[in-house]
Amino acid sequence: MNDYRVTFHPNFTEAIKRAAELDEERTKLQTVLEPETFERVRKIVEAQDASKRAAYYGTIRDAVCGGEDFSTVESIRDIADIYANFIVKRTFGTE
Repeated sequence: MNDYRVTFHPNFTEAIKRAAELDEERTKLQTVLEPETFERVRKIVEAQDASKRAAYYGTIRDAVCGGEDFSTVESIRDIADIYANFIVKRTFGTE
C-alpha cells in the first residue's frame, strides 16, 4: 500500500474556492438576464476588483429577481444606483 498524501497550499485551495464561487454566481445571474444585458453587466463587473465580483453578481441577481431592470446600465455606478433603489423599496415597501 502507498502512504503518499497530496496536499495543496492553503492559498491555492482558497483561490480554487473563490473561482468556483465566482463561476456559480455568474451562472446564476446569466439564467435571469437577457443575453445582451448579461454581457453588458458582465463586462462592468469583470472590470471591478476580483475579490468583489461574486458579491456583485449575487446582489445583481437578487435585485433582478426582485423586479429591477439592469438593461440600460453602463457603469458600476448605474448598478449601485439600481441596487440601492431595490434595497430601499424592499426595506420600506415603497415604489
